[in-house]
Amino acid sequence: MTRALGAVLLVGTMIACGADPDDSGRARLPVASVASIPSADGPVWLGAPPASVTVDDGVLAAVVAVRAFGCGPVSHGSGFAVASGLLVGSAHVVAGASSVEVAWNAGGDELVTASADIVGFDPARDLALLRSDAAVPPLRIERVRFGSTGAVLGYLHGEQLEVSPARIEHLVRASGLWGDGIGRNVYFLAADVQKGQSGGPLVDRGGVVGVAFASATGPDDVGYALSRGELLGFLASSGVDVGFDYRGDAVIHTQPASLSVASSGDCRLR
Repeated sequence: MTRALGAVLLVGTMIACGADPDDSGRARLPVASVASIPSADGPVWLGAPPASVTVDDGVLAAVVAVRAFGCGPVSHGSGFAVASGLLVGSAHVVAGASSVEVAWNAGGDELVTASADIVGFDPARDLALLRSDAAVPPLRIERVRFGSTGAVLGYLHGEQLEVSPARIEHLVRASGLWGDGIGRNVYFLAADVQKGQSGGPLVDRGGVVGVAFASATGPDDVGYALSRGELLGFLASSGVDVGFDYRGDAVIHTQPASLSVASSGDCRLR
């Protein structure tokens, strides 16, 4: 994650609260307009983040540090397992990489590492899919509850797992995140999303509901996460067979070995 990403998003056009049935179940409600934020110092309608949050050990165990090599200094980010052998992270972290590894806490003093292949890469959504033998448990992909208290999880500097309490405030359709005019469904968070947490999960009730990717450079404690709908759309476009159980939680059926290695673009995407 870079502060520049947050600045670009903040000055992008915020079109309207989305009505994403995958995320909110509010598709029949009227679309509410959202005030645009004209600059990095402009008005922000979020309150302070929650003071604390409790996260189960099983959720913490599903989060990994992502390290990408081949474009100069090592690029650090975070990721999480969505199925055995499949992990999601940020495209801008692994763009142009000649090799990628993931690291996680297996209960000892040192992080355990494993190599990873890129089997899905979508710079438009800023998401990457990794295949790895990393022995981490998968997270459920749940439906979001607006106003609920959750957390953004990720490894700072590729070494320290940080839990950032978050409140999920708004779902907006945001365009111009990177000056490309592409619209994305994004959650506005009252959260202190930190460098290194890009690609880490936004969790609520023990499952993932979105993917953290940026923070604001002006106002404090404003973070952004791609919505559950964006995550599910990315998985489907990467060849992953996604179904749903009776609760509406996503169920991954695809075997990692069936996915082919994908191109990861070039270093200019970082």
